[in-house]
Amino acid sequence: MTVNKDKIFEISIELFSEYGYDGVSIRQIAKKVGIKESSIYNHYKSKESILDAILEFYINEMTNDEIPLSKADENLDVSFDYFYKVGLELYMSKLKNPTMMKITRLILIESYHNEKINRFLKMAMIDGPINGWMELFDLMKTKKLIKSDCNSRHLAESFYYYGFFLIYQHFIVNYPEDDEEFLKELSEKSKNQIQLIYNSVKAV
Repeated sequence: MTVNKDKIFEISIELFSEYGYDGVSIRQIAKKVGIKESSIYNHYKSKESILDAILEFYINEMTNDEIPLSKADENLDVSFDYFYKVGLELYMSKLKNPTMMKITRLILIESYHNEKINRFLKMAMIDGPINGWMELFDLMKTKKLIKSDCNSRHLAESFYYYGFFLIYQHFIVNYPEDDEEFLKELSEKSKNQIQLIYNSVKAV
């Protein structure tokens, strides 16, 4: 990206997350960046194309350096606590990025009335993670760490929806709230939740 394109991208995220996608115009973005409105179109063909770039950036950041199943297998061989610690640290390192925090809020506040963002939310922030956790619980069953007759989808949903609710509560219900304190709380409560679930289905 050029300097101007980077600035347009950053300012758009800032404004969209604060006022909503529909509440921000190209003119407002240009004014905040400090360029002419027409200059925006040298980099993005429309406001929607800026949104597309933001969503693409978000999914790329969240899936970059994702721990493959084979590595998760190795981490489980060390211990369940180690396996979860590595995954949590990776996830938190991505979420604590201020840009990622703003985009997360943008996705949540716009998902109710923006069809594209709603689809993205379901795909990238609900279905994808839950499917990933299902694979991990299936792996734990294969390794005889948890009971073979437990339902991997139910376990994945029980864990993930709890964390997702905490994120929703922070960005919507309690907004504005201190991000740093929230991330500490999310980390601790998520750790307690996964331990509770694991202990309830741990193989004897």
